[in-house]
Formats: sequence, structure tokens, C-alpha cells
Amino acid sequence: MRIDYVPRQLTIVARDANGGAPIGVSFAGVVAHRVMDERDLAEYWPACSLPSGWVFFIQSGGWLSQEMVRPGSCIGSFYGEVREYLVAGLTDCVSVLCTGEPRFGLECRSS
Repeated sequence: MRIDYVPRQLTIVARDANGGAPIGVSFAGVVAHRVMDERDLAEYWPACSLPSGWVFFIQSGGWLSQEMVRPGSCIGSFYGEVREYLVAGLTDCVSVLCTGEPRFGLECRSS
């Protein structure tokens, strides 16, 4: 998995475990992101694991839910409608808080 971040824009490129072409997902309006080992996100498994897909929309109970009630967090009031997505990798996962919809595409560059 390759992760490219520039302010408010995050692109994640994943390689197919079976040797297929890499595919990318881009998020616009990124408020926050974090990369964690899958073992640290056990509350999402097995519903959000690779056999079920690789990009998941988290409706409740995730990182965004925690930020909405955390004292000092501005995410709920400053950014408008924020959504949470989880990108599952083979060992690492990426949580993304953003205001845009994900966009998918084939990755042409070698990585």
C-alpha cells in the first residue's frame, strides 16, 4: 500500500494480492487520516476485511464517532459534513475523515 498526502487530498494505491494491476482511491476534503496496524482496529473485523472489500464507509462507532464527542475536537463544528472511510490493507489500514466522496481508478505508475 502506498499513501500520498498533500493538504486536503489523500491517495492510497493498493496492489492486488494475486498480482493484478494496482488500483487507487483518492479522497478530497481530507480532515484527518491515520495509518494503523489491522490488529489495532479489531472492532471493525471481520465486517471490514479484505474478503469483503477494501474500502468501507463507516456509518457509526468508528474514529469519527469518537472525535464528535472528544473535548477539544473541532471536527464536528468546523468542517461541515464529515464522513469516515476505512481502507483495509494486508497488514496496515487507513482511516480517513473527509468531506468528499472517494474516487477510484487504475494506477499507471510503478510503485
